Amino acid sequence: MCTLIALVDVVPGTPIVLAANRDELYDRPARAPAVLAPGVVGGLDLRSGGSWLAIARDGRFAGVTNQREAVHEGAPRSRGELVIALVGQPDRAAMRAYVEGLDATSYASGNLLFGDATGADVAYVRRAGTVEIARLGRGVHVLTNDRLGSPEFPKADHAASRLAALAGAPRPALFAALPAILGDHTTPPPERVPPLPEGAAIPPELAATLQALCVHTPRYGTRSATLAAIGPAGTAALAWADGPPCTTPFVDAMPLYA
Repeated sequence: MCTLIALVDVVPGTPIVLAANRDELYDRPARAPAVLAPGVVGGLDLRSGGSWLAIARDGRFAGVTNQREAVHEGAPRSRGELVIALVGQPDRAAMRAYVEGLDATSYASGNLLFGDATGADVAYVRRAGTVEIARLGRGVHVLTNDRLGSPEFPKADHAASRLAALAGAPRPALFAALPAILGDHTTPPPERVPPLPEGAAIPPELAATLQALCVHTPRYGTRSATLAAIGPAGTAALAWADGPPCTTPFVDAMPLYA
């Protein structure tokens, strides 16, 4: 998944709102949404068995984005395993402890977003062996394929600016507006488009296309999108578009918890 958005203490009565796009090769098999475990719904990668985003009925959630970097040899384990393991922890404190104990050298570099109704954390897990965790304060946070605030991903700033206009809106109004934001095809001006890393599978001429929130290229693009509201009593709303959000309607996924 390439874009994870967390609105922390921004929506009245809803401590956490999540909005996410998963960008992936079209030929990588997956199923979404799926029941991953009792009381847990998320995406299922049918190749490696992990997930890119999983949300529990009681409000625990975890998601992962890749870290853009030069291509190296494959890691022993899938980053998607971390999402399944994190959402299996009993609470946010246990999630933090799990991440702190990771052997980061076993995974390709990535960025984790996790938490529950008490708040959210981001962790930068790097193949070199480092793990850094930061607590997210009140506000709008847009995590792409690098650290929060990275100049390498101007689409994060574009999303944040659109979301800022919705601050304080009630949840129904926000959920009505979020699909258009996730389906935004706006690309930055050429001078703001960073070059792709060495060995990238995407041709250099498509670098600007990858800076849209909703990505479309011949072999790779936005495969699905998710909206979730985490309230004090747990997950209050969950909707999933099993396709690009610019053309795919969001479907209520809450019945899957039953």
